Amino acid sequence: MYSVDILLPTARFAFWVDGGRVEVVPEHRSPEAYVLYEELAAERQVVGMTTFPNTLLLRGPKTILVDPGIHLQNQPVVKALAAHGLGVDDLDFIALTHAHLDHAGACADVPGPVVVHELELDDPDRPMVAGLLPRERLRLLSGDEGELEPGITWARTPGHTEGSVCYKVETDRGLVVLTGDTIGPQREDYERVAAGVGAGPDPVLAASWRAIASWHAALLVPGHVPPFAPGS
Repeated sequence: MYSVDILLPTARFAFWVDGGRVEVVPEHRSPEAYVLYEELAAERQVVGMTTFPNTLLLRGPKTILVDPGIHLQNQPVVKALAAHGLGVDDLDFIALTHAHLDHAGACADVPGPVVVHELELDDPDRPMVAGLLPRERLRLLSGDEGELEPGITWARTPGHTEGSVCYKVETDRGLVVLTGDTIGPQREDYERVAAGVGAGPDPVLAASWRAIASWHAALLVPGHVPPFAPGS
């Protein structure tokens, strides 16, 4: 059995530039701030956004950090580990749901091997993280499913990227599934497909959503959406 703790919760920081001034949207929750970002992008010329994922700590037979986050989170991740009584050397390894920079950037300050699916090596964004994740640092997953460690299995769920994976973690609360960006930036489209009342925006992604729904998890933890219980 493992415990799943959120070290750093997801957040979004949307901003726009007007007359030489930077204005920041006061709403930082995700996905609420994403809605405001889309509204800003439709109304204003210079708009930007920084987003942090849910960074997770798994504790059980192994101690595992999942999706450390963007490079701006390097020291916050280290300090959050310290608040849990851990140093970076206490981690057995890092596991990525996928290898985009906003999930892998904070690997810079966390040594140790990094688990990721081998298809992420062919992702168009690979050059952005290649320096952080050289081949010799990687523990590569291959195929469509397998065991990460006893009590944790993984399944490839393409749609966001070809090598996106979900980690299925056995906890005392039941099955907790870490979905990364396979679900998001909002949960409503996923929930419609999971309920069988929608086709989804993309057939590959919809197939991954149906697979996730079939696992009957007690809790889903997406990359940029707060954890939620299916049907809640």
